[in-house]
Amino acid sequence: MSTHAQTEETLELHAADGTPLQAHLYRPAAGIGRPVLTAGVSRPVLISGGLGIPQRFYLPFARWLAGRGYLVMTFDLRGMGESRRPEHRRSLRGLQADMLTWARQDFAAAVARLHDIAQGAPVAVVGHSLGMHHAAMTDAATQARIDLVVSVAAGSGYWRDWAAPSRRLAPLMLHLAAPVLTPVLGYFPGKALRMVGDLPGPAVRQWTRWCRHPGFAWGAQPELILPSLQSARFRVEAYSFTDDDAMSETCTRKLMAALPNARVSIRVVAPADVGLKSIGHVGAFRTSAAEHLWPLLVDSLGPDAGAPAGTD
Repeated sequence: MSTHAQTEETLELHAADGTPLQAHLYRPAAGIGRPVLTAGVSRPVLISGGLGIPQRFYLPFARWLAGRGYLVMTFDLRGMGESRRPEHRRSLRGLQADMLTWARQDFAAAVARLHDIAQGAPVAVVGHSLGMHHAAMTDAATQARIDLVVSVAAGSGYWRDWAAPSRRLAPLMLHLAAPVLTPVLGYFPGKALRMVGDLPGPAVRQWTRWCRHPGFAWGAQPELILPSLQSARFRVEAYSFTDDDAMSETCTRKLMAALPNARVSIRVVAPADVGLKSIGHVGAFRTSAAEHLWPLLVDSLGPDAGAPAGTD
């Protein structure tokens, strides 16, 4: 498959409540200056990142996709990465954002903007960990703009189902560090603790509540979560990695089972299957995965994806 010259631009999105968010758009050179899909672009792709992971982490993968004819967007949730406002540079204290704010305000704004740029073409989401949750837990109108989610290292977050490395640390995070530090500081100082990253108080309180419940989010807050899980009707191509240090295959299967109306396919991949020594929870987006794993993820975008007609 040939690669193609591409352009990059910075965008400012606005959530429904007016919160500004920073995003980056990567498009093939043929689309310069025109917010339309050209004949060479198969589909728009939104990369929705994992918990506490800024959009810059996905830059190599985004450029790689754009170089193959895709219209790609990355973005940062409020309080994260480039969307972290000056008043919150030192601390996220006072930022009123929980997991559903991110899913139903910020993720929804990114989907809507990319959908508009693509002139109404269905959006494919590459959802890394929490990014898959956003697609599952956003509003029905946003889900209707999505036809496919490639789920990468995502799963139900009940801590006893986590892979062993993370499960061993779970009591420290969920029962000590977060409950003690968040009320005192007004946010969770994950960056300093080397746990996930800085998180707003409402988000970490909701997330830890979910992770302590055997039914995860839909067990802890069914009235808030179940309607979204039931309205999700897109196709899901889910990838679980045998050496994931956070999300086990059990986690992935439980999350997929919670989407009764989605069309789900699950693929369990060992690092050796794609010529790697390790993948873990975040390694699917490192450049070491470019040769064999990234093409596998792209294949999941569907038979219409890829380079323009007539290229090799």
